[in-house]
Amino acid sequence: MATTNQPGGQRTSGGRMKAKSSRRARSVRTEFQLLRAACWLFSERGFHGTGIRDIAETAGVAVSGMYYYASSKDEMLEAVTRRVMDVLVSGSEETLRDIDDPAERLAALMAVHVAFHARNPRAAKVADHEFQALTGEAREDILRLRDAYEAVWADTLRAGVRDGVFQDRGSVARLALLQMATGIAHWYRPDGELGIPQLCERFADMALSLMGAQREGHLLQVQDLAMPDPDLLLERVELAIEPREEPSGD
Repeated sequence: MATTNQPGGQRTSGGRMKAKSSRRARSVRTEFQLLRAACWLFSERGFHGTGIRDIAETAGVAVSGMYYYASSKDEMLEAVTRRVMDVLVSGSEETLRDIDDPAERLAALMAVHVAFHARNPRAAKVADHEFQALTGEAREDILRLRDAYEAVWADTLRAGVRDGVFQDRGSVARLALLQMATGIAHWYRPDGELGIPQLCERFADMALSLMGAQREGHLLQVQDLAMPDPDLLLERVELAIEPREEPSGD
């Protein structure tokens, strides 16, 4: 077994380092199994219809071993919801980074929201509906993340109104736009009429229409704007814990 000398006369075994690395990899893999199982079950049965043992059995993990990762199903729900919000926030920030025009920002925001809900329908449904079961500090943390995400939408709409690009529809416009796209998680099918890039364009067009987007008297459509690159967009909204198929439990 090879060893290497370290400062202070310590000797580290290469074999032990590999073993630790292997244990970390197994730990990460098990965590993902549990989160995917929780995501699947919460979306199928709801939070209150799911037990901690159900999650462990679906993930193929001993209940006693599961407590190494989470002490309750509440923690699992918080973890799923937090990861959803992290991807929505980071995906929006990356996509908007070099976009200043309000109309293009709105189209890009809608594209991120649509792509996320179409690509990650189970996690999206859990975050959109089951998060209500959270209580205390966990609930407050998630609400802060949601408020920060929605603030980006509100700022974009206000900027468009200020610049004369959008009609002033009030705060209800933000809610209407978000809710319109959130429903995608319930009905979109990858083998349907539209792929995700086409779906993003259709919804971006509807968002521009709802806001009466115009420039110099010309009503704006997606074809007038630069839309985010579809491949980059899908990469940014990819959520590792989304169960792409029913967990096997083994």
